[in-house]
Amino acid sequence: MRYYSAPRRALRGVRQLLYPRRCPFCNAVLGSIRTCPDCAEEVDRLRRKPGIRLDASQHYLGGLSGAAAPFRYEGCVRRAILRAKYQAAPWTAVELGVVLAELAFGSEVRMRGAEPVPQRVEGARLGYDCIVPVPASSRRRGYNVPERMAQPLAEALDLPLETKALGPARRKNRQAGLPFEQRLANVAGAFRVQDPDLIEGRRVLLVDDVITTGATAAACAQALLSAGAESVFAVAVATVAVATVEFPPIAQPTLPLQEDADEEI
Repeated sequence: MRYYSAPRRALRGVRQLLYPRRCPFCNAVLGSIRTCPDCAEEVDRLRRKPGIRLDASQHYLGGLSGAAAPFRYEGCVRRAILRAKYQAAPWTAVELGVVLAELAFGSEVRMRGAEPVPQRVEGARLGYDCIVPVPASSRRRGYNVPERMAQPLAEALDLPLETKALGPARRKNRQAGLPFEQRLANVAGAFRVQDPDLIEGRRVLLVDDVITTGATAAACAQALLSAGAESVFAVAVATVAVATVEFPPIAQPTLPLQEDADEEI
């Protein structure tokens, strides 16, 4: 059952009577208010402008056909992602996914009661055949943050969310704090395709929460491409520019992302 199906939305509506919707960035109660007025200025300041595509000179993209992220991993955006990951707040990840659908793909977001629902984006799915979230680094959390972020994207792009396609091949250390060379070695061979039929010959939209060096997304792409995926493009909520390592350049094909009149993505 899809995340935005009527029965699931009804259940979430009942839950919100007891636990009102909160701002993903500051945790203030919002209810049916679309965006938090207290966070609006900082959220806008943290947007990556004029474009959201990642520069291959600042990130290792490996076999990815490209990557994009609308925010810098700082301030309230960083706190929101950390809340989603470490404070048992899966709803925060979903809310960030709604913002990602809006900023990266131009989805109009409408309130349905106290829930923001991304609307379908005509033509955006033309560059992709399915969405695959980066696998969870630990089972202790009870949910996968990139998977929750991907749910609004699946709704906006009208694409299947293949949560069983990619999984861990082995245990790895945490990436946080590791230099680039150790990050690359840490994730080498760390992912495997669990069901090749789900991705063979398909153009995959890979979803993660943060892209730092790009090592994790590139390792996921390598596993997907080796199993028969036609192409892999990565999107994340936020990114950190890394300018201390020379990365090999890759081609940057044009894929459907939101383009503002004064913005070149």
